[in-house]
Amino acid sequence: MYLCMQAFAELLERLLLTPSRNGKLHLLKSYFTSAPDPDRGFALAALTGELDLKSIKPAAIRTLAEERMDPVLFAMSYDYVGDLADTVSLVWQGERGANRTPPLSEIVETLETATRAEAPRLVAGWLDGLDATGRWALLKLIMGGLRIGVSARMAKMALAEFGSVDITEIEEIWHGLAPPYESLFAWLEDRAEKPTPDIAAPFRPVMLAH
Repeated sequence: MYLCMQAFAELLERLLLTPSRNGKLHLLKSYFTSAPDPDRGFALAALTGELDLKSIKPAAIRTLAEERMDPVLFAMSYDYVGDLADTVSLVWQGERGANRTPPLSEIVETLETATRAEAPRLVAGWLDGLDATGRWALLKLIMGGLRIGVSARMAKMALAEFGSVDITEIEEIWHGLAPPYESLFAWLEDRAEKPTPDIAAPFRPVMLAH
């Protein structure tokens, strides 16, 4: 189970370090091919900006970090690094004997039902069980704004390549789908019919309409 979260962390790191568009598409396609449901669906939601975990906010993450180290030192570190996820992942003082982190899907599903009082304790426990790259990926997942050079359009292009379909077919049904997109992946893998979202009219890309 730990490997599922670590695979997502490695994906984000490699996307960040890969400058070419084709290289990023290859990485995304490979991840969609190898990752299980529903992990890959929640990863897709994070990549396309469709994931919103309301139970924990950046201010709570900063408070967690300040509880583990001197607040002044943390403020200086944050000012130097300039990104909250980067800073916390590097300076986090983990506790010995921490349990391994659950898979990505379990993290998302747990935070979706957790209260704002419960969420910080859960996140602290997961941070304790991850290495620096895993902590960074977890915090990016929670706070959004991945900034890894991947747009929602690129993620959909990778899906189209993964399923050997035209990207317009995905865009037409996208707004009627919801994470973790299991029906979408089933269709792209020829295990089910194309999803038919319960919407009055399908989305038509502007260029297609033109």
